Amino acid sequence: MAQDWTINYLPEDGGRITGKLILGNDNVRFEALYDSSNTTILKSIGLSLGTFAASGGHGVYVSDNETDVTIVIPREVITGATAAKKGLTKRVVVSTAEAGDFVFDYGMLSVKKIVAAINS
Repeated sequence: MAQDWTINYLPEDGGRITGKLILGNDNVRFEALYDSSNTTILKSIGLSLGTFAASGGHGVYVSDNETDVTIVIPREVITGATAAKKGLTKRVVVSTAEAGDFVFDYGMLSVKKIVAAINS
């Protein structure tokens, strides 16, 4: 049974995208709901991640149709998830060997359950 949380994805290029983090048996999936940053970078994130996926980074699958971005990380490429803190905000860092780190911001809420679910 899949578990899900409404959370913010923090791309390396900057910005913040609010969406659903869905943990299934086979993968960790992030489905964007809307761009919650001060800049409009949703399309550029999809293009940069799509470029990575198309250039041999086969461990992460990105779907971008101009308005929706979905990131799918297969469980077999995840090396681990850790909790991080920046100021008062708590974050989940999902690490992969091929694609690097994916950072999710959960505000002031505890990320212990999310980290445990990803690592199980």
